[in-house]
Amino acid sequence: MTTSSVPGRTRHAALAALALAASVAALLPGSAASAAPKRADLAFEFRPTQTEISYLGGMGARAFIQAVATNVGTVAAPDVTFRFTPPPGARMDPAENEPFGWTCDASAATWSCTGPDGVEPGRAEYLNLSVFLPAGTIGHTLTLGGSVSTTATERSLRNNTGKMTFTYVVPRPADLVVNSVSVVPAWQVKADEQFDVYVELDNIGGSPAENVRVRVPLPATVRPVSLDPEFAGWTCAVVGADPDRAVECLRTGAYDISQPYNLLRLRMAAGPGTPEGPLTFAATASTSTAEVSAVNNTAQGSTVYVAEGVLAGRAWLDDDSDGQREAGEPSAYGTVGKIEFVLEGTTPSWDVPITWIYEDGTYSIRLKPGRYVANVYLREGVPYGFTTSDIGDEATDSDIVGSVDGYYKRGWSAVVDVTDGGQTTVDVGLAPSLP
Repeated sequence: MTTSSVPGRTRHAALAALALAASVAALLPGSAASAAPKRADLAFEFRPTQTEISYLGGMGARAFIQAVATNVGTVAAPDVTFRFTPPPGARMDPAENEPFGWTCDASAATWSCTGPDGVEPGRAEYLNLSVFLPAGTIGHTLTLGGSVSTTATERSLRNNTGKMTFTYVVPRPADLVVNSVSVVPAWQVKADEQFDVYVELDNIGGSPAENVRVRVPLPATVRPVSLDPEFAGWTCAVVGADPDRAVECLRTGAYDISQPYNLLRLRMAAGPGTPEGPLTFAATASTSTAEVSAVNNTAQGSTVYVAEGVLAGRAWLDDDSDGQREAGEPSAYGTVGKIEFVLEGTTPSWDVPITWIYEDGTYSIRLKPGRYVANVYLREGVPYGFTTSDIGDEATDSDIVGSVDGYYKRGWSAVVDVTDGGQTTVDVGLAPSLP
């Protein structure tokens, strides 16, 4: 019989313990022998903001949906694609996602949207989907199915799908709102200058509005230049007579909720005689359909009307001293100094309007309406005085009726009227001074 020494038995026990430890280690989590393959794992879900839709269809049955893919795996999921199974009659607005890098195809029975990037572990990718659902019956439901996939092998496919259920309900009534009336330019307009009145409106209720009308009363001196509102579905016309004259724009067909481009442009011009100061336009929207409220149906905007007329003329050298401007007679540029314009019955002050002539002898200045005298000052030492006035053709004569000599030679016109939007002429003829 063979016997083992104590050291031998100890040695065998130690070897057995090492073998057992190795077996246990192989089963422990995280060990090389027991570690599972690292894989992506996309979890799909819908996150709706509104699941009740209008039984009337249209914009009231437009559903805004967010599809979410969360990577709950351990490696990135490349080439993420969402797929949707829509109910019959539904359609998608793929343009809504194009700015965010998604490419959507809604031409087949199953819609697909491919994203620009993959999804890292612990991160999520979002797709905001805009779906137009058909009209239906109150209380009935529609179901939209959705799923997500990746080109990588996933740990599980059980969490890759979901669905969204929509219920048809009676929507809230219509609610027209005029958001704003903007006048461009807003800082000022003058007689016969064109400007635009922009009316921005919307239907913020739940139902379409029928026979929508937008009315903009016209001040007595304002006329439309163009009645093309520049947006389809509207026709505009002038109705009534002063003081109830207005532009009215009618909507062709029902005006649905959340309409894009809710803007009307009315091009106007204000005629001479418009009161100086704020020029205000109010727009009121109305409908034959019952509304939630009418308190938000009116808004207004303003510009500033500036009343001005033009006083202009020509200064020339009347070389033959006959009081008429003739072909070949030169401009008085370099001879005439400043020209000032003084209101009748007043004396010149530091802030009196002044101008100078151009090389061709012409001048022009805009003035507030009123009665003015034009004072013309010659440069020091020039060998000219003022020619005889009011001789011959009014279009080519001189309008300087009096003058004085002095340090500066000065001539003046008769009192002339400057009217809003009008033009008044004062011509200046200079004849050679006698030796």
